[in-house]
Amino acid sequence: MKLKASVDYGARAIVYLAVKGGTCSSREISEEMSVPRDYLIQLALRLRNAGLIKARPGKNGGYVLAKDASEISIAQILNAFDSDLKHERQQMKKSRKEASSATMVREIHTTIMDSLDCFLESISIQDMLDAYNDGVAPELLMATALENEAERLREKTK
Repeated sequence: MKLKASVDYGARAIVYLAVKGGTCSSREISEEMSVPRDYLIQLALRLRNAGLIKARPGKNGGYVLAKDASEISIAQILNAFDSDLKHERQQMKKSRKEASSATMVREIHTTIMDSLDCFLESISIQDMLDAYNDGVAPELLMATALENEAERLREKTK
């Protein structure tokens, strides 16, 4: 899956702010993360509306994380740009004489979406930074999160 530029750039900004640990100007983020500055300012509004960053006006202003990096999940970043990830779709209809194939598709779809949400919600920006700083391969962090999600799904069937 390829992310749209808005999601990619927004994630870069969040991770950069987490690494820096303080207020950073739009110019600094733009230059360091190769994000067009005017576009970054638009994206920052969405990140602010999602409660992920705060904007500080003034000469020494800029952007800062609104909460600790351990409280910001990958899912929250993606959800800040939700309209960029998917088109609005109509809900699947539930009719009285629904075909078994439609029920099956609905249940499979729900399981996939719920599992993806849980997986992405389980990984914080701090988890990623800690793995990097500890020399742990990001793939290992992802594998562990996938194992945890698999266990959650197994428990759900008991």
